[in-house]
Amino acid sequence: MGAPKLTNEQRQALLSQPGGFTRVEDDQTQKVYLLIEEAQASGLYDRWLREQLQAGFDDAERGQLAEWDLEEFLAKTHRQHAEAD
Repeated sequence: MGAPKLTNEQRQALLSQPGGFTRVEDDQTQKVYLLIEEAQASGLYDRWLREQLQAGFDDAERGQLAEWDLEEFLAKTHRQHAEAD
C-alpha cells in the first residue's frame, strides 16, 4: 500500500502554516498527529533533541541531578511499548 493522499483540507492547513506542519485529529480516537513535510522532519527532530539536551545540561550545571537506574528505565520502556501495541 502506498502513502495515503492528502485531502484538500490537509493541504490547505499545511499551506496556511509557516512552519510547514499542522496537527491532524483522528475523530474516532481523538489522537492528534503531526503532518509534516518529509524533508523538514529530521530538522525538527534535531532541533527538539538539542533543546532537550541543553535543558539537561542546564539542570546538571545547577546541580539538579538524579540517580538513573538503567534496568528500571528499560523495564518501564518495555511496559509502555507493550501497552501501546
